[in-house]
Amino acid sequence: MSTISHQQALDKLAARQLVQVIEDDVASLTSLAMSYARHDKQLTVQTYVLPPLLARWNCILQGPAEEVSAAYKDKTALAMALLLHKHGMAEPALTQLALQAIDNLNAAVALSDAFFRDTDAIKDLLNSLPVALKKRPSTRDNLTFLRAQDVIAIQLEQYFYAAYVHEIHGFNEYPIIELYDGRFDSRPDMADLQGCAAWGETYNDGLTRISMQALCGMRHVPDPANQFHLIASGITTPPDRGSLRPPVGLYAMSDLFRLQKELQKVGG
Repeated sequence: MSTISHQQALDKLAARQLVQVIEDDVASLTSLAMSYARHDKQLTVQTYVLPPLLARWNCILQGPAEEVSAAYKDKTALAMALLLHKHGMAEPALTQLALQAIDNLNAAVALSDAFFRDTDAIKDLLNSLPVALKKRPSTRDNLTFLRAQDVIAIQLEQYFYAAYVHEIHGFNEYPIIELYDGRFDSRPDMADLQGCAAWGETYNDGLTRISMQALCGMRHVPDPANQFHLIASGITTPPDRGSLRPPVGLYAMSDLFRLQKELQKVGG
């Protein structure tokens, strides 16, 4: 019986950037989870990683056909399952989706003969018991291709939100963003944001203050996960802060996954 490594299987997808972005997300979440699990015995790495990871990548897996092709969905499902397995995790529904994706890609002759020949080996790998990591995975340096005065739309589950990029920290490391106080049923454009004020964080003292976030992980434009979209550039007028009190500090360090918790507070 032939065997195959995770990397060999991933290479046969011919989707290097997609694989790299998913691996960035999985490694980042896994690294944090392994750190937290040392101090919280009730926490498991898998329960920490899967919900925010799926909330982001479901924008592809459950995306509309007019935006996401069937082949891209299949490659995403397979890459996610392989990378979770590589990092010591498996999610049964995603594994089944990945196994079906292999058959779909072969039926469509979407990949090489080498992928077809290794079908059984890839399936055997996905069906095998994943081995938990012994040390935290490495992560890449922060990088962003966004620019100051960009406006972005962000999807979380069935809703959309928007954010204004005030500045870029360092040498294209990460954007400093401020959320608009609006929740939308479809992806907003600048017309939808007219008159939409800035969202503020409400503290224990009952005061709602300006809230800025330094958002790590918002790397690529367009986003391979289809979660965030650039909707305008060169917008010189940020969201109005007239009703907000001064901030506590300059900004809070955050990432794409911590942002999900903030978005759940907006526009509800």
